[in-house]
Amino acid sequence: MEMTTQESSTQLPNWSEKNANEWQACRSSFFYFYSKYVYVEDSTHCRKIKATVPGYIFDLIETMACTREIVILKARQLFISWLMCAYAVWSAVFHDYAKVLLLSYKEEGGSWELIDKCLFIYNALPDFIKRELDSDTRSQIGFKHGNSRIKALPSTETAGTGYTATLVIRDELEKHPYAEKNFAAIGPTVDAGGQMIDLSTIEKSAPDSHFRKRYISAKTGSNTQAVFLGWRLRPVRQEGLSLDDWFKQNIEKKYTKLQIEQEYPETEDQALSPPETTAFFDRAALNDMEWDVIRVLETRHSEQVKIYVPPIIGRKYVAFLDPSDGSEDPHAGIIMDFQTDEVVAETHGFCKADQCAKQFDELVREYNQAFNDFESNASVGGKVSEVLAALGTPNRRVNRYVKGEPMYGWYTGGNSANSTRRDMIWELEEAVRKRKVRVHNKDIITELKSFIQPPGEAPCPMGGAHDDYIMALGGCLLIAKEMPSQTLYKPGKLRGY
Repeated sequence: MEMTTQESSTQLPNWSEKNANEWQACRSSFFYFYSKYVYVEDSTHCRKIKATVPGYIFDLIETMACTREIVILKARQLFISWLMCAYAVWSAVFHDYAKVLLLSYKEEGGSWELIDKCLFIYNALPDFIKRELDSDTRSQIGFKHGNSRIKALPSTETAGTGYTATLVIRDELEKHPYAEKNFAAIGPTVDAGGQMIDLSTIEKSAPDSHFRKRYISAKTGSNTQAVFLGWRLRPVRQEGLSLDDWFKQNIEKKYTKLQIEQEYPETEDQALSPPETTAFFDRAALNDMEWDVIRVLETRHSEQVKIYVPPIIGRKYVAFLDPSDGSEDPHAGIIMDFQTDEVVAETHGFCKADQCAKQFDELVREYNQAFNDFESNASVGGKVSEVLAALGTPNRRVNRYVKGEPMYGWYTGGNSANSTRRDMIWELEEAVRKRKVRVHNKDIITELKSFIQPPGEAPCPMGGAHDDYIMALGGCLLIAKEMPSQTLYKPGKLRGY
């Protein structure tokens, strides 16, 4: 990322022209500096080794060069912490007044270790690159010329408060005891033009953690870039062994299945999925569902509407909408084949309630006036009800009658034994377990995998995840039990918006 500090004024008197050019080349490109001059410690073999740039490192460096906020979900032993420390050194050495803040979950073995790595990288540099130090402690490296600093702190309630940094790196964020409070304290750094990089392995026992929320939020429409790095990305783990052989000999024999999913995930799905002990939906059934994932046939409305299977003349369909106001949660509208429980079309994404209602109306009409309903919670449900009424959406399920007038929409609040939400969720659980429901979108399966039932609690999404698809699917399955024997309205012309 292009630093916002002043051009460095540091030049050594005995620089040759070659060294001066090299110094400027390093300053201009972190990739150049890292690939040519950075050494890291190979503690396994007790040696200093040249930093390499496999594809995943190159891609991450490119992301760092153009993105102000990054959240990295990673496997162990990918040298990402070393990469971050090299980035901290580069920022401080080649830019005046750079303030780099490294946050870890504790001092010893945490923030102190990050400083040790920075010093290791710095000390291995050629003399013409180095800048004179004015402080070198367990928690800080200061540079005499240019007034740049690398400061390392453990995660405490006040860590980073009042510290305006050029770059903030939060290492192993999942373990930070005050991660959310720290984020509120140092968030202005990014707002002021600085850069923040969060990185961590996942903690399966913390489904509501700050790091998980940050990562999932980055994946679902925020300005933050989410990056997943699986264990297979490192091309060589042990000389003479393939990756599979190394994994079998060194990982599978040493760790439990849960530990492997945490420390050495191969896929993002494996990393984010809850442990099987708390997963609500049948994991084997969800894995089988992935065989039905297909290419989208058609998209509309900025790809929010997706068509997987076109409507069939004479076929019956059901539809359910979980609306939103377009801010924190996406809406989800599902069209399901009544005979096969196959999801044939959907509308999903961030837009205002009136727009998602219009997109839903469009699909209802297109799919033979699908028998339909929607979640009517709060003001968003009221807005959707108004829009569907104004559009004259056909074949709507009547919830109840008040003084002879039909009332529409299904209230799904609460998790009590007789709540509609509970009925929808458990209806879907049975359909998944019996492999009745078919979906063609991998995102739906991912959401199903992120749904958990903590001991003694009601089923719920893991921290940062959503349940919009789940509610729409469950709604379709429930209202299908009330499917009228014949169409209630005359076929109408397809409306486009």
